Amino acid sequence: MKHRLIFIRLKVNFSKEDEFKRVKCTLGKLNWFMEKGYEVNLPVKIKGVANQGNIPADNEISEAVSSEFNQEEYRREAQNLVHRFEETKDDFFDKLTSLGLPIQSEYKVLITKYGVGGSYDLPNSIQINFDYSNAKDTLAITFHEIIHLTIEDLIRDNNIKHWTKEQIVNLIYSRFFPEKQKIQISSENSEQVDRIFNQFFPNIEKIVFETSKLDKVK
Repeated sequence: MKHRLIFIRLKVNFSKEDEFKRVKCTLGKLNWFMEKGYEVNLPVKIKGVANQGNIPADNEISEAVSSEFNQEEYRREAQNLVHRFEETKDDFFDKLTSLGLPIQSEYKVLITKYGVGGSYDLPNSIQINFDYSNAKDTLAITFHEIIHLTIEDLIRDNNIKHWTKEQIVNLIYSRFFPEKQKIQISSENSEQVDRIFNQFFPNIEKIVFETSKLDKVK
């Protein structure tokens, strides 16, 4: 099984246009992010207005993004991420295959300074915030989001709640990289999720199915 996944690649993009879209998307979800307790990055020129519950006009968003966009900064972050990914991808994907779920041959990554630390869209799109105070390791965020993409169909099929989903992903990441500092995620049924995970790993289908029962018994 070793090194059979060498052709998996990371395609990293960035642009002012992408940042405009990222900010627009973030503003559209701002209330949800606030409800979940997420820190949210926005351009300085519009952050105050947005935090007061007002949505800036498109021209204001565009001007705010342009004033902060440094192409060389984005280029360095992109090159560093691709370099580190190539050095470590074989080990990561060898471990990811233990879950027995489909893996994409390419992952499209948007490098950004806005929104939350990381996010994803099926089947293979990832957004990585390299300027997020609570998540400076862009490679760790990338792997975290790839795990999300890998198990997302199971999560949706079993109606797993948001923070429970995050706990499962973090438990998988910690099992893959036990030497890394753990991010503590507490879901409503945190102890039970830990127990189920430790009992059935790497059978992720069983883990998600058993976890889904926790909400149904209430």
